[in-house]
Amino acid sequence: MLKKDLVEELRKKFPQFHKKDMEIFIDMLFDVLKQGIKSGRVELRGFGVFTSKIKASRQMQHPKTKRIIKTTAHHGVRFKPSFEVPLDVLGKK
Repeated sequence: MLKKDLVEELRKKFPQFHKKDMEIFIDMLFDVLKQGIKSGRVELRGFGVFTSKIKASRQMQHPKTKRIIKTTAHHGVRFKPSFEVPLDVLGKK
């Protein structure tokens, strides 16, 4: 699903709001989620938990050139779904 698809779905459920208002709402929602994840943890009851984890640097081999490459440490986002969420919502069966 793309952002424009999400905007259209919200417009169907809330026709009193303009398309531009929905886009602003979605942008603000994701900005708040990003800030929460950066600070450590975002828990949405009934949906799941987003956490930030530092992934350590490691050595990898380039598949084509066979050279050893060292990656840098970076932050990764992990998502753990709630037990209340049906699996078909997450695209799993």
